Amino acid sequence: MVAGSGQVARSAAEAGADYLIALNAGVYRNQGQGSLPAFLPFGNANAQTLDLLRRHILPVAGGLPAVAGIQAGDAAHPAAELLAQYRALGVHGIANWPAAGFLDGALRAAWERAGRGVQSEIAMLREAKAAGFRTFGFVFTPHEARAFADAGVDTLILHLGLTRQPEDVHATRDMLQLNQSALRAMLDAARGGGRRPQCLAFGGAVTEPDDLEELLRYCPLDGFAGGSVFERLPVGGILDATVRRFKGVLVQSAQGGPAAGSREGAKGRAPGMGPILGQSAAMGKLFQTIRRVAPFDVSVYVEGESGAGKELVAIQLHQHNRRAAHPFVTVNCGAIPDSLLESELFGHERGSFTGADRKRLGKFELAQQGTLFLDEIADLSPHGQVALLRALQQREITRVGGERPIPVDVRIVAASNQPLARLVEQGRFRGDLYHRLNNVTLMVPPLRERLDDLPLLIEDALARLQALLGRRISGVSPRFMARLKRHAWPGNVRELQHVLTQAALLEDGMLLEGKDFAHTIASTAGPSEPAPGTAPLLPAGASAKDRREAARHALAEHAGNKSRAAAALGVTRKTLYAWLEAP
Repeated sequence: MVAGSGQVARSAAEAGADYLIALNAGVYRNQGQGSLPAFLPFGNANAQTLDLLRRHILPVAGGLPAVAGIQAGDAAHPAAELLAQYRALGVHGIANWPAAGFLDGALRAAWERAGRGVQSEIAMLREAKAAGFRTFGFVFTPHEARAFADAGVDTLILHLGLTRQPEDVHATRDMLQLNQSALRAMLDAARGGGRRPQCLAFGGAVTEPDDLEELLRYCPLDGFAGGSVFERLPVGGILDATVRRFKGVLVQSAQGGPAAGSREGAKGRAPGMGPILGQSAAMGKLFQTIRRVAPFDVSVYVEGESGAGKELVAIQLHQHNRRAAHPFVTVNCGAIPDSLLESELFGHERGSFTGADRKRLGKFELAQQGTLFLDEIADLSPHGQVALLRALQQREITRVGGERPIPVDVRIVAASNQPLARLVEQGRFRGDLYHRLNNVTLMVPPLRERLDDLPLLIEDALARLQALLGRRISGVSPRFMARLKRHAWPGNVRELQHVLTQAALLEDGMLLEGKDFAHTIASTAGPSEPAPGTAPLLPAGASAKDRREAARHALAEHAGNKSRAAAALGVTRKTLYAWLEAP
C-alpha cells in the first residue's frame, strides 16, 4: 500500500496490507494531484518522503514493514546519508522513486543528463541492498525489468501507467488486455535470466478486485501494489473493505484459487492443473488431454455445463502453449448484438458509423499471436457465423470502415454449454464452421460426476472466504457435507462457491452448518435445471431495457460488486457487462 497520509496508513495496516510504501507522490495525491508533480520543483523529493515517513506513516504503522522511496542522484541528500537515517528509523526497504522510467521525451533526457537515470537508480538500490535493506524497483519496460532483475533487486513493481478508471466498460476491458500483454512482457524479461524476483503489479486499469483477478489468471504475479486505487478512488469508509478484497484475491492466488497457477499447502501441492482443482478419474483424464493438446496450434472446442470451468480450461490451453507470452482475449459470443458483431471482432475506423468517435481494435487484433477464446459460441448469430468463418479461412480481417486487410495470427479456443454437434444436425449451426473450430473436443465433467473432488473444492473456497471476510472458517459440518454430496449441482463449481459464500455470510460459527441450503437430490435433477440462487431472474424473452435495469439493480444491491451481482442474476460477468450496455 502506497500511503500518502497517516489516516490511510493506519487503515491499510488494520485491513491487513503487507507493506506500507512511502513515496513523495502520496504528498501530491493527498492534495488532489496525480504522480507527475513528484518530479517537479515544488520541493525536494527526498525531503518530502522523509517527512512523510516521520510524521505520518511510521507513527501509525503498528510494526508493519515500511518501504521508503529514494530519488537517485540527489546532491542535497546523498544516498549514503539517507540510508543511514532510514536505518535509524527502522525502515525495512528502499525503492527507486521518483523513477526515471515514469518520464519520457525531453524531460527524461534531462533527467538522464543530470545523473538521475535508470543506471543511477540501480546503483542506489545495490548500495541499499549492501546496507541490509530489501530493495524494490519500479520498472516500466521489459528492458528495465531485465536490468533491475540482473542487478539483484529483490522485488520488481511492474508499473502499468497511471491508474485509470474509464466509464466505458469496453475501454476498461481493452485496457486490461493491454495491461496483460505489458505484464507478460515484463515478467518474461525479469525471469528470463534465471532470477526469480518477487513481482507486483501497479497502476493501469486495475481499480477493482475483479480486475486484479482477471490479470492473475494470465500473469503469474506475486502481489499488487496500489496507491490511487486505495487512496484516491475509494472514500474513507470503504478503504478497509477494498484492501481486504484485494488481499483476498492474492491469498487465493497463493493457495490455488482461480488466480493461481499452483498451490502449496501443509501437505504439498494440491491435485489439479493450475487453478483447476481435481483428483477424480474424470478430471485426471481431462488434465491428460489438455497437456497433450495444448502445445499444438490446433483449434480446440471445449464443451461443458455452465459453471463447470470451461474458461479455466481455455486458459490452461493458452498457458501451456508457445503463445503464453501473448494475449488471451475472451469474447462472449452470446452477448454481442448483431449490429455490433463485426466491430467487436474486427474493430472499426474512426467515423465508420454513428458513435465511432475513435479507432478501436477488434478482438482478433487484440489477440494477435495469442489466443482468442470464443465463449458460448453456440449463441453466435447466423450472420456472426459467416463473418467468423470468413476470418478463420482467410486468416485476415478488415476493420469496419477500413479498406486494408489485416493478417491475423491467433489460436482459436471455442466453448459452449450446448452440444454443437447436435446443433449442426438441427441446422442451427454451420457444419463448416464447426469443423474449423473442432480439431479436438474437450469435455469438462459436471460437478455431480466428480463428487470425489468436493472436499478439495470446499477447502479452496473456504480459504478465499476466510481472507475475504477476515475471520476463521475451519470447514463444513459432516451433516452439511453429506447434503452437499447428495445435491444435483446444476450450477456446478460456480454454484458450490455461491452456496459456501452464502453460508459463510449468514452463519457465525467456525464450522459451517448450511442451515439455509436447500438441496436437490442428484438422481432427480437434470443438467438443465436452474441452480438454487443462481437461476436467471428474467424470462428468456426479456427486453434489452429489462436486462439493463435488472443489471443496474443487482449492482446497487451488491454495492457495485460485479461478481456478486452476476451470481445473483445467474449469469456470467461478461453477460452482466453486455446487459449494462444494452440500448
